[in-house]
Amino acid sequence: MELKQALKRLKESKEFKDLSNKNKDIYFSYALIMFDGNEDSQWQLGFYHKSTDKMITFIVDKDEIKMEKEEEIFKKPGIEVKKLDIEKAKIPYDEILKKAEDFQKKKYPKELVSKTIAILQNLEEYGHIWNITFVTHTFNTLNMKINPENGEIVHHNLQSLMDFVQK
Repeated sequence: MELKQALKRLKESKEFKDLSNKNKDIYFSYALIMFDGNEDSQWQLGFYHKSTDKMITFIVDKDEIKMEKEEEIFKKPGIEVKKLDIEKAKIPYDEILKKAEDFQKKKYPKELVSKTIAILQNLEEYGHIWNITFVTHTFNTLNMKINPENGEIVHHNLQSLMDFVQK
């Protein structure tokens, strides 16, 4: 399911309408999808609740919509969670993913991808951006930041997962 279709389906649902009628200070802040070859992946659509400084996530797939409980968010103090404007995602997700896959095959052909994590978010440094991470069979992560309006890869980084392990 394409992201805009999932978001539209969510906004038309009873679960979302009930929540947004009770909480006028929530806004769309991220979309996330993860998969490891499974074509039936679910979108996680996150809404920031400004008055509680917490995140409400909806899981949207082709059959159901599920609301997760409100959770603390991981952010540095003083950093504002920015609103995500879905209209800035002019290029469909599947085209963004293909661009990332083509880049990986050309630049890092020996890195075989085992898992993909894709997040559309609005970051201070980049603005609206697709944050695509490939986890590889060699325990590396290839992270790419891709502009959702023109498809340009504005940043990429290959790093070992072992670098994330605290010593």
